[in-house]
Amino acid sequence: MKSHIYILFLMCFLCVELYAQEPAKQVNQAGFRSEWFGGLQLHSAGWGGTLTRAKFKNYKQYNLFSLDFVTIKHPKEFKVLNPALESAKSYKYGKLNGFMQTRLGYGRRFMLFEKFREKGVEIYFSGQFGANLGILKPIYLEIIAFDNNGNPIQGTVSERYDPIKHNELNIYGKSSSFKGLGESDLIYGGFLKASFSFEFAKDREKILALETGLVADIYPQKVPIMAFQDNQQVFINLFINILFGRKYYD
Repeated sequence: MKSHIYILFLMCFLCVELYAQEPAKQVNQAGFRSEWFGGLQLHSAGWGGTLTRAKFKNYKQYNLFSLDFVTIKHPKEFKVLNPALESAKSYKYGKLNGFMQTRLGYGRRFMLFEKFREKGVEIYFSGQFGANLGILKPIYLEIIAFDNNGNPIQGTVSERYDPIKHNELNIYGKSSSFKGLGESDLIYGGFLKASFSFEFAKDREKILALETGLVADIYPQKVPIMAFQDNQQVFINLFINILFGRKYYD
């Protein structure tokens, strides 16, 4: 895990150093001053969405202001069924909380290769850092109730998952995903992100791109996603973004 963080820092450092030697005066040949783009994000522990505002700094550099909203899964999550019930619903055994996070970031984007043909590809490198707001939503399950003689009572009750009380025998399945939303807890952290993007829209005013890279989400304590498992404090994931947007002259 530490090696991934070192690689992330190294990528950011090398690219910043490379472009620090650019001439002070550059002409914005295309005339664009800003961009808005966003889209779908898929990563190695979940999925989400992304939105970015890019502001012109010089011809080959932009300042970035980004917002991501993504889900994060524990690597030990997997779905199971109660084997004693044919109509049982699937659930993730041992999962205490669903984990979602909002990233608010700032960074720089550098043009590595400019597109000179209509069917060409423009290549950029981006480095970002910022704040994380993590949302921990408790998991609710449908639980089979028993009478005093140990016989199951018809119907189920929705209860917040308790690893001491609930097990493979009395769990019927997962409750509604919205159940427990009002009981969510917030945690605060930060992130580092490094990526390459490949922009191939034919119209120079439009953006159609693929972005791929590495992101590290860091929290001051372990995030309690699972019971019976070692939870993480640092989440390092590969990601790919499918981006759409537009460039502006303002």
